[in-house]
Amino acid sequence: MNSSKKIKDQQEKEAVSTVSVPEKKVKKAKKISRFAGVDKKPVILVTLCIVVVLVLCIGVGIQQFKPKVIMTVNKTKITMDDMMYPIYEVESQYLPYNEMYETYTGKSIWEADYQGSGASVSGLTNAIGLKQEVLNAETQYELLYQYAKKDGYKLTKSDKAKAKKQAKKALKGLSWLQKLQLNISQKNLTARFEKRILANKYHEDKQKELNKTVDEKAAVKDISKKDYRQYDVQFYYAATTTKDKNGKSKSVSDKKKATYKTKIEEIAKKAKEADSDFDFTKLTDKKEKDITFEKDGNFTEKDGWSYVSADTLKKIKKMKNGEISDAILDDTTGYYVVVKMVNNNSDEAYKTACKDAIESKQNEAYSSWFEKEQTDKVVVNTDVWTDVTIGTVTTDIVTADDLNDMKENSSSSKKSSKGSNQ
Repeated sequence: MNSSKKIKDQQEKEAVSTVSVPEKKVKKAKKISRFAGVDKKPVILVTLCIVVVLVLCIGVGIQQFKPKVIMTVNKTKITMDDMMYPIYEVESQYLPYNEMYETYTGKSIWEADYQGSGASVSGLTNAIGLKQEVLNAETQYELLYQYAKKDGYKLTKSDKAKAKKQAKKALKGLSWLQKLQLNISQKNLTARFEKRILANKYHEDKQKELNKTVDEKAAVKDISKKDYRQYDVQFYYAATTTKDKNGKSKSVSDKKKATYKTKIEEIAKKAKEADSDFDFTKLTDKKEKDITFEKDGNFTEKDGWSYVSADTLKKIKKMKNGEISDAILDDTTGYYVVVKMVNNNSDEAYKTACKDAIESKQNEAYSSWFEKEQTDKVVVNTDVWTDVTIGTVTTDIVTADDLNDMKENSSSSKKSSKGSNQ
């Protein structure tokens, strides 16, 4: 800037010195051009160069701050700004457990074995597995949303109110700076949740349509009623093992074992001596700490029951409905037990296994359909997405302490609201 001004001033001086002004013949001097007698080509070239440099600088700046495209779904571009909230959703679920996990295992929760929706793939860490989850979910939401719009799906007033409420809840506790860094606001989050609702509507209808293509009989043909015969029981038990400070199992003291044995024997005795209509669930005091009661216990023919030995289990299976066992004192299993047979031939486990098998085939049908749909319609920018590491994207924006404070404030608000309504 200063050098340009000096050149300009010099040019003006030179222009004035090259012009001769008559003193007598001209009463009033004419206005002299600043660039009179100066070759204008260099000036124009310099100006053009400056303009070009400025344009290039501005262009580079815009590219630098322009959101990077993560993927394209048909013609719609999904940028890193768009991905910030779904990544935050995942990271905020796991981050509160990171410190405790590191204390016990010596590694972060992001390095732990992946246990999410795609956990059938072994050898993945949470960081890798959750990253793929986020990408899959956003791909699906966008593509199904496009299909829903194309097929004329509409949001109801209730849907819009629900989306607005979800957005308000998601923003609660976040500062204006955190919202800015996460690229979220009431407006764009409401739009995001509206998109999800519409996509889910299309998903549900498509799933129903594809369910009809599943051969349910073929799906359950290999499920054995015998293997899935379920035994429903109620039982009292005392654990004769405990965990040491390193998480390893160890036996309780002989003194404690003797106490547990006596208490279990007393429970069995009370049950045997009681009337036929007595309440088996009330054989211990509410303050009892050594003995635990399980009201809804069960096991199947296929899986067995870890509370008793194999030989004892054979005897339990032969018990009639309503029958109560003697005190079962077996140190090899780690439990002292008293059992009441509630139902020795339940089909609940069999029905559940059949239901799960059918749903699995239905999910496969949907996955197969969606896999074909996204082919050639979804392009992931691996140059950008590869650099994204789950566990590092939003964890410095909203820390574990922030999340804990938000949770505590939410609990306090609920208690206050509950108290004011009473």
